[in-house]
Amino acid sequence: MQSFSASGPWISTDAFAQLAGISVQAARKALRLGSQGKPWRGAAIRVRRLRARGGLAYQVSVASLPDELRPADKAVRNARQLPALRSTVEQDHVALRRWDTISTAFAHPCQSPDRAVAIAEAARAIGCSKRTLYRWLSQYEQHGFRGLSRARPSNAGLARVLVSRVFDRAFRGRGYSNRIHRDIAAELELALKGLWASRAEQAGSREVRRLAEFLLLEICERRGVQLPADALRLSRRYVERFSLYRVVNTRRNDRKAFDDAKPRIRRDWTDLAPMERIVADVKHLDVIVTRVDGSPAWPKIVAFMDAGTGRVFVHLVLLERGEGVRQEHVIEGFLAMVTSPNWGFPQGLYLDNGSEFGALAKIDGALQQLNEPGMRTLIYARPYNASAKPIESLFARLDRYVFSLLPGYAGSNRMAKKTQTIGKPPKPFPGSWDEFCRTAQDLITAHNQRPVGGQWADRSPDGWLQSKVATGWRSATVDPLALDAAFSDRDSRRSDRGVLKIGGQRFTHEKLAALPSRTTVDLALPWRRDAAPLAKLGEQWVYLQREQLFPARWIEGAQVSSRRQSEQSKYVSELARGAPKLDPVAAKIRWSKRQAQEQSAFIGTRLDLGSDVEVRGKAMAEELQSPRLEPAAADRVRAREMEITQRLERK
Repeated sequence: MQSFSASGPWISTDAFAQLAGISVQAARKALRLGSQGKPWRGAAIRVRRLRARGGLAYQVSVASLPDELRPADKAVRNARQLPALRSTVEQDHVALRRWDTISTAFAHPCQSPDRAVAIAEAARAIGCSKRTLYRWLSQYEQHGFRGLSRARPSNAGLARVLVSRVFDRAFRGRGYSNRIHRDIAAELELALKGLWASRAEQAGSREVRRLAEFLLLEICERRGVQLPADALRLSRRYVERFSLYRVVNTRRNDRKAFDDAKPRIRRDWTDLAPMERIVADVKHLDVIVTRVDGSPAWPKIVAFMDAGTGRVFVHLVLLERGEGVRQEHVIEGFLAMVTSPNWGFPQGLYLDNGSEFGALAKIDGALQQLNEPGMRTLIYARPYNASAKPIESLFARLDRYVFSLLPGYAGSNRMAKKTQTIGKPPKPFPGSWDEFCRTAQDLITAHNQRPVGGQWADRSPDGWLQSKVATGWRSATVDPLALDAAFSDRDSRRSDRGVLKIGGQRFTHEKLAALPSRTTVDLALPWRRDAAPLAKLGEQWVYLQREQLFPARWIEGAQVSSRRQSEQSKYVSELARGAPKLDPVAAKIRWSKRQAQEQSAFIGTRLDLGSDVEVRGKAMAEELQSPRLEPAAADRVRAREMEITQRLERK
């Protein structure tokens, strides 16, 4: 029998807590302080730390415990030191219960009548046989406190069923090797993972199970394993163990559902000031209205949500058939919000990624003036990321508490509209478009006064606004005309005989007609459809007019043409009075002489062409410098005849 070391046996934190009659938290604190050298109940306990599955665990030496908690001396002498392995909580409780049962027997010598009496009394007390208690005594004397725990099975951690119970039973009954059995199980697991990761998972676990059993049959045939058909069965629990792989098929073939299931964060918007961040988006209403021509239509709204208060501003739009929301509708709604008394100009915008919101980028300079340098004033949402926009939850509340109250509401499912009569289309809103707009705006006003739960703490958006106004917040304003002009596109054109061609159309103006052709004119193209463009003529911006075609018989056309030509002549005369007369020929000659004077001499080495050539050259120079007499008429005739003679001789 192995003797016990000087430090005594070690027990876990849970066993120490039960032995001392304290909570597990108090026991853990006591052992943590003991590991730092601090006493517990006046005793200097010995504590060690072990690495366990959840981190670090404490164990305390039984020999260092106070006397009232220390086991019998004989048991300590015969106990074996615990190995440095952390047992589970359940095993510690089992070992402690067994120790409490047999601890009285250690007070008597081995094989003594007193020990036999103690064992018999303990057996009657717990309702088990004396043989069981003697076995516990033997295990404790041989293995120490750990011996009182249940032994770990030899196959612990190994799968007892590789494929299914019926398959494993039939496979072993045919005498096939375990290696083939494990290979079949591994290949079947891969097949099940692939099935769940494919479109087959959309049919449900029954279909996956049916296909997996067929694949199991093919696997067995490839390996030469022949089993009866009723043995090729899989349990539902085994098949659905791999169902987590269905997310692979979701990502491959249903990206919208996969994105909706992504982990998200939540944001607290209540700490923002009013108008600090405006969230804008377009919503299609599920309410039928009637156009002027009597045709049904589904209106849309351009919505602006104040993220700091939760209130909403809507601009209703009625489009023609086949049209969509354009930038001009967004600009109209933005101008209406800015000019509203309770709203004003925002500090920043959180916009949908649609092209209809591209025009709001033109006011980024104005937004920068209301923020610190470097702050992001325009934020565009990611495509197909509705959960990141707080306005989406607002749209759901508007459908429930506002638009569903309106006559003509047909529900969100266009294939199953809410109708008043089976088999007939739903009835539209009974009033005109203006009446519909007034009714909807009144309901929106009421909705801004409705309390909202969650982070809004059952307070209404208008209530949040008033509370922040009371703390000193004030809205920023802007000149509506200046803001309207800020949305125009800047461009330029060259004039052609008093006409500017813009977008395939011809525009003119009285002041434009006076300008010479090919004069560059700055333009401001309006954002409103069919609105006239602006042209900067001189220091003024003027509206251009579409060119008018005059009938062939109208004398007014000739009068207008004469007036335009007269205006151009006056304009040119005005330019001429401000420009002095200048002789370009004389100026160019003076410039040439100035250039010749500024050129430096570049004469190099003088070449010698020979004395004979120099003599002839001097003679020719003297001949040129000597005065020449005018030849007589006879001399001229003689010279001409001599020239003809020499020409004939050369031939």
